[in-house]
Amino acid sequence: MTEQKLPNYDDFELFLHKNELPCTAAEIHAIISGCLCAGMPYKQADWRKFVSEFAMQNTEIADDVLVQFTELYKVIYQQLSDSDYSFELYIPTEDDILLTEKAEVLVEWLAAFVAAFGAVVGEKFNQVDAPVKEAYQDLIEISQMDSEMDDSEENQISFEEITEYVRMTAITCFGELGDHSGSEDYKKPTFH
Repeated sequence: MTEQKLPNYDDFELFLHKNELPCTAAEIHAIISGCLCAGMPYKQADWRKFVSEFAMQNTEIADDVLVQFTELYKVIYQQLSDSDYSFELYIPTEDDILLTEKAEVLVEWLAAFVAAFGAVVGEKFNQVDAPVKEAYQDLIEISQMDSEMDDSEENQISFEEITEYVRMTAITCFGELGDHSGSEDYKKPTFH
């Protein structure tokens, strides 16, 4: 599969700011990811409603903004469908950003993902496999973590482990619940 890259995080943040949108790149990414991981059909445009409702205070998405969001949507879907697990969390990763700031963005990402996932999966959650239920509960707990961290090496390692767990949990949820009709070469992930 062709490797799909997310736009530069800071550039996307600037785009949102220029368009005076009351949301962050992490929130938009997480809402779309949550919708897809909870089983929203790929060709269905309902993700727009969730982005508008959860991140934009129910404002309509302008056409030029929708073009950017749709491109992001396609990349997220392709990354989730990739058998090489290329899905990435859309949070700042630069070394010069304080760990506390990275943790705040991760918590923001998680809150948006959990909200969108829960809204889309709805009552079907009762029929979800136990490992996915447990993973979703873990994400809820992680979303309530204290983001105040000093930049120690130990905290940095812990943060990286948490982000990797969150990333793989999203991939697992998509593997169990996601719509794979838009991907020609999707292979369900096997975890050992």
